[in-house]
Amino acid sequence: MSPPLSRRRFLALGGSAGTVVLAGCLDAVTGSEQQVCTSGYRDVGDAFAKRSIVNYLRYASLTVPQSIPTGGKLVAKLTNESSDPLTTLGKPRYMIQRLGSNGTWRNSIGVPEGHEWSPSQRVLDPGEELRWEMRLRANEFSGPFQRCTTHTPATYRFVYWGFSEHGAGIALAAPFELVE
Repeated sequence: MSPPLSRRRFLALGGSAGTVVLAGCLDAVTGSEQQVCTSGYRDVGDAFAKRSIVNYLRYASLTVPQSIPTGGKLVAKLTNESSDPLTTLGKPRYMIQRLGSNGTWRNSIGVPEGHEWSPSQRVLDPGEELRWEMRLRANEFSGPFQRCTTHTPATYRFVYWGFSEHGAGIALAAPFELVE
């Protein structure tokens, strides 16, 4: 049988537990996320920040599942919906963003510090698609990416920003829910 806790020890333990609980609650309220990018990775930042992000284009569609269970697979498809070839900058020009409690979208994956975006192009014939498959876990992203925030249940969107020619200033987004 262990001795009873002294008042001082009881208050110290209670204060520590309260701090941990309060920190968790504040995290949920403020929408802050644990940073888990490994050393040497950075946020994509300005690479597509100057583009208009839209949910619809007449010449291309972007589809994702409406909801994905935690640990489930995200499958995103960009399809050329026009009758003309569509020039893109290839598969690596995507981002996953999380909707914050303040209504702004935050990038949730990053690239290596010295990453240079390739100027190579990929032409999609009418009806042809680019396809991505990944789990929202560390080291399971297509291309040069690494997860920079913990993906917990919330609203996210897959954003493709690799249009060239007539869509160079546009990014196409498709929202989805990550659920328990």
